[in-house]
Amino acid sequence: MTKRSCSAIWLILIAVLCGFSYQPKSAQAALQEPPCEKPGWFPEDFGLKDHTVFWYNGYYYIAANYLPGEKKFAYGRSTDMCEWEMLEPILAQRTPGTWDEKAVWSPYVFLEAGVYYLYFTGVTQEFTQSILLETSTDPADPAAWEMREMVFQPDHAGSTWQETGWADCRDPMLIKIEGTYYLYYSAYDEQGGIIGVATSDRLTGGWMDWGSVIPYVLDTVPESSSIFTHDSFFYLFYHLPSQPESYRIGASPSGPWLEPAVIGPGWAHEFWVGMDSSTYTSYLTDYSISISPLTWKPNTDPPQPFIGAIYYRTMIPLISR
Repeated sequence: MTKRSCSAIWLILIAVLCGFSYQPKSAQAALQEPPCEKPGWFPEDFGLKDHTVFWYNGYYYIAANYLPGEKKFAYGRSTDMCEWEMLEPILAQRTPGTWDEKAVWSPYVFLEAGVYYLYFTGVTQEFTQSILLETSTDPADPAAWEMREMVFQPDHAGSTWQETGWADCRDPMLIKIEGTYYLYYSAYDEQGGIIGVATSDRLTGGWMDWGSVIPYVLDTVPESSSIFTHDSFFYLFYHLPSQPESYRIGASPSGPWLEPAVIGPGWAHEFWVGMDSSTYTSYLTDYSISISPLTWKPNTDPPQPFIGAIYYRTMIPLISR
C-alpha cells in the first residue's frame, strides 16, 4: 500500500469518527441553494394568518387571512417563492345575513379536473362558523372566484354546533382517498375539542359527519389541522394554543394514531408538492409565511418528518491496492 493510500484512508476514518457525512456535489447544491435566503411571503403593511399554497401556470399562489380584521383573504403570487406580487384580495365583500357576514378564515385550495376548490371558514356576527366554498378555473384572476352553496356544518352525535351564537367549525382541509373525499375541521362538542372528519363522494357537499378522529382535548380546540401522506402513512398535523405544532402518524385517514410528536418551527403548517415535485411546508412566523423543504429523518419507522434539509451519512468502503 502506498503512502498516499494510507493518508487517504486515515482522512476517511477521521471524517467518519468526527461525524462528517458525504454528499455528491450536485446533491449538496440541491439541498444548500434555496431560491433565496428566506423563502416565504413577508409583507410589511399587513399580517398573514392561516393560509393555503397552490400553483397554476408557472406561479405559486398564497391565499391567507388578512390582518387586521380577517375580513378578506390576502392574495399573492410568485415564480420563486421569494418575490411576491400582491394581487387584489379575494372574498373581500362582507354581506349582512350571510354565513360569512363578519369574517373569513383559514382557506384551503383543492384541485381536481382543472377546477380549483377554495374551502374556507365563514363567520357570522355571533361567531357561528361554517365551512363554505368558492371555485375557479382561472385563479390568476382574483375576480374569477365564484361562491358556491354553504358546504358543511357539524351534525354528528354529541356536536354542540348551533345556528345562533358561538359555534366552532373551522380550519377545513381536504384529501381524496380511493374515490372518497375526507374533509377535516376543528370544532368543539360535548366531550371537548376535536379534529373532526366528514366524508363524501362529491366535492360540493352531501357530507357524512363522523366526529372526532383524535382523542378529545379538554377546554380548547385543536387548530389548523393538515394531513399529508408519505410512504403509505398518514400524517395529521395540528396545534393547541400556546403549544408547538404536533403531529400524529396513522395507518388510515381516520387513524388509529400514534402518540403525538412535536415539529417546528412555526405553527399552522401546510404541506404541499411544488412545481419541482419536491415536498414543502409553509407555516406562520410572526404573522408572516415562511416556506421550507420538508424531508424525512433517515432510519426511522415510520418515517419522521423534518423541516429543512437532512444530510444522510454515507458509508465509504475502504479500498486498498
